[in-house]
Amino acid sequence: MRVLSILILMLMPPLASAELVIDDAWIQNLPPSVPVRAGYLTIANPDSGPVTIVGLQGDAFARIEIHRSVMENGTMRMEPLPRLEIPAGETMSFEPGGLHLMMHPRQPTRPGERYRIVIEFEDGTRRDLDMTVRK
Repeated sequence: MRVLSILILMLMPPLASAELVIDDAWIQNLPPSVPVRAGYLTIANPDSGPVTIVGLQGDAFARIEIHRSVMENGTMRMEPLPRLEIPAGETMSFEPGGLHLMMHPRQPTRPGERYRIVIEFEDGTRRDLDMTVRK
């Protein structure tokens, strides 16, 4: 039985999220009259293969989407990304004016509050992420 268990573990695919290094995850606070918040973080993938994020969710948010800012004909606009691949050995920064999380809170946020977000990966794995609200 022990040998069978070891063989099964060896044949299982590795968890996509296990190797990711996520730093500086925070949510930009805005006045209560603004219906969305922006989320920022840095994700490094030191693994030997790409990892793809296919969704995000959190109990305190009606929706969380990955967006990128795009300059088009002199106008900056946001473009939703239904999935985001993080190549092996790469680091992606979510920052103002670039990639970011577009977060739709169910209630206004306040600086210092912490929220749990779940990142969903293409292989079906999930990873919890705590994000803190900053001014």
